[in-house]
Amino acid sequence: MNIGTLLILALVVVAVAYGLGRYARRREATAARPAAAGPKRFAPAANREEQAVVTWLLSQAFEQTGVKVADDKVAYQRIVEAAQKALAELKTQPAATISLPYLTADAAGPKHFEIRLTRDVIRELVRY
Repeated sequence: MNIGTLLILALVVVAVAYGLGRYARRREATAARPAAAGPKRFAPAANREEQAVVTWLLSQAFEQTGVKVADDKVAYQRIVEAAQKALAELKTQPAATISLPYLTADAAGPKHFEIRLTRDVIRELVRY
């Protein structure tokens, strides 16, 4: 092998290593990128109606408990599942009661959440 061939081979090796490094850094940056602003979504709502109910339940839970439930992964997931169950129940009944004991806790102790959801409430939520 002559010097020209060795130089070309070295340049190819350097270019490949540089490209792989850029690719690895880009993947790390994408993985470390924070989610969009707002509460984290672990189980996104399937439709507009469900999302409206979840948002309303989160605000009602905050009013009842004084704890920001949207920041708690487990509590948020329980709210989403309760919203889905209540919406399914409202297809056959005029109202549904959502009861989530021990939804979250703070220094004062466990916080329970219970609320009644009606079709009228959903209509108002989806309207806006």
